[in-house]
Amino acid sequence: MLQAVTRKRAQTEEEARVAITARLNDRRAYWYAVIRRRLPERYADDVYGQASLRIAEWLEKYDPRDIDDVDGFIARTCINCAIDELRRLMREAAALVKVDVTPEAITDDQVAASHGYLLVREVMADHLTERQHLVYVLRHVKELNGREIADTLGISHSLARKELSAAQKALDKEEVKERLRKILHAER
Repeated sequence: MLQAVTRKRAQTEEEARVAITARLNDRRAYWYAVIRRRLPERYADDVYGQASLRIAEWLEKYDPRDIDDVDGFIARTCINCAIDELRRLMREAAALVKVDVTPEAITDDQVAASHGYLLVREVMADHLTERQHLVYVLRHVKELNGREIADTLGISHSLARKELSAAQKALDKEEVKERLRKILHAER
């Protein structure tokens, strides 16, 4: 009895590259979902674009036939790009927290958008711990939610909530509110 042996034709490097790129584009909604597990939806487009560029650069540099798990490769790249974006947000927030420092990494548009915060950050620095200040900035200036703040800072979600609550409580004191009113009124 003869058995038919079928062999899978070996893919060329270009065919493998095209197959990976097609997989990236065909499952775009899934890759967006992977990214949104780490970041707010408003960052998904940019992070997906970064992941696509990173994959394209990798495919140009290395042999795409070496990838055993295409979905795993794409997912890991999307996750890494999301983590990089979280780190960037963290650096920006940390730079915003520092009093008397104009962060070079922050653009003029971001400074203009955060102008109100920049006016009051010294008051906040006087009344909040560094972590409370950072959590407050990530929540109210960078608009991250509690889970995203926890991931960014490497702390538990409950600790992020506690720090945000403590910051809000410290800023709700009448003396702090009065100081903030004076600063904001003088700006007008």
